[in-house]
Amino acid sequence: MSDPKRVAIIGAGMAGLTLARALAGHATVRIFEKSKGIGGRMATRRIEDVSFDHGAQYFTVRDPRFRDMLDAAAADGAVERWNRDIVLLPAAQKNVHRADNTRYVGKPGMNALPKWMARDCDITFNAEMSSISGTPGNWTVMTEAGEHGPFDWIVATAPAPQSAALLPPAFAHHAALHTTGMNACFTLMMTLHPGAATPFAAARLDDPVINWISRNDTKPGRDDAPCLVVNAGPEWSDRHVEAPLESLRAQMLEAVRLYIPLETAEAESAVIKRWRYANVARPAGQPFLLDREQQLASCGDWCIAGRVEAAFQSASQLADALLPALRETTP
Repeated sequence: MSDPKRVAIIGAGMAGLTLARALAGHATVRIFEKSKGIGGRMATRRIEDVSFDHGAQYFTVRDPRFRDMLDAAAADGAVERWNRDIVLLPAAQKNVHRADNTRYVGKPGMNALPKWMARDCDITFNAEMSSISGTPGNWTVMTEAGEHGPFDWIVATAPAPQSAALLPPAFAHHAALHTTGMNACFTLMMTLHPGAATPFAAARLDDPVINWISRNDTKPGRDDAPCLVVNAGPEWSDRHVEAPLESLRAQMLEAVRLYIPLETAEAESAVIKRWRYANVARPAGQPFLLDREQQLASCGDWCIAGRVEAAFQSASQLADALLPALRETTP
């Protein structure tokens, strides 16, 4: 019997973790994550003992396999429903958005779900990839810590532009990676004064600067401290992606004040985060990218749509396609 195939996965977000779990038992899998944390855009950040979901705000469920996983995570306390209404602003009378699908969040933070998924995964953190070299079945990856490998397969689950920069020129699907469109996003995190009241738990906005405001503390399992998460719109974010952060912070605060009054101390508490690749503007149009000859692949939400569930679906379908190749014996 031949040894199990060796698979390197770039990225410990929803897609990378889903793929690693699906391949477990069929291959030796190692994840390389460039940051010190897990979850990608399913992110939670603590600022002076207050937590903020500063990436994905919630997720919905349509896929049966995704539901099965969430049911298991919920049973362990890592996921819970978030049933608060999302208001549309500027709003006509009774203009309240109720999603067709129940909204879910990680508990006590959005990153609780990826942490739950990663329990049995082999992950190397702070491992930013600089290059991939070698040949099919004998790939190596280079990070600041040195060379790793060899690997039979390499799968990039980073955003499409980053995956395009990493995967070797021989990868057959570079055209799809380069035609995929992703938007930037700037996020503000700010702590409100104790007892602060806002006119809504969450709002989608038709505003030239921002398109989302939420009271993060209305989500289950969060801290009691009232706090806001504010997202800039994709068009505005793309236009200002290289602008000084302090200037953008001031513009976003000015926009927030049109909907919520802010005290000086509340505004001063605001911290800004830049996501270069946050939203999917133009998906790849196929659920995953697989090059069987080169033994390279790529997947992520950007293959399908900008949803947490889409990242799960992309990776799950890639795993289905990869498993027969991983079972093949080496001549």
